[in-house]
Amino acid sequence: MPEEIKDSVMFKEAVKEGIQEWLNAQFTAFGRWTFYGLLSLAMGGLVYFALTGLGWKK
Repeated sequence: MPEEIKDSVMFKEAVKEGIQEWLNAQFTAFGRWTFYGLLSLAMGGLVYFALTGLGWKK
């Protein structure tokens, strides 16, 4: 890649914007999986407490 393209402000802004978009997508995916993980743990806890309340023994 020619040096004048690498040094241009437009190139730097495009790379910066691309990295920002990629990081936003990764953060969104991580947040979604974290939310679903916490939701499944909460539901598992509710089922456990419901079963123990109805007389289920370990």
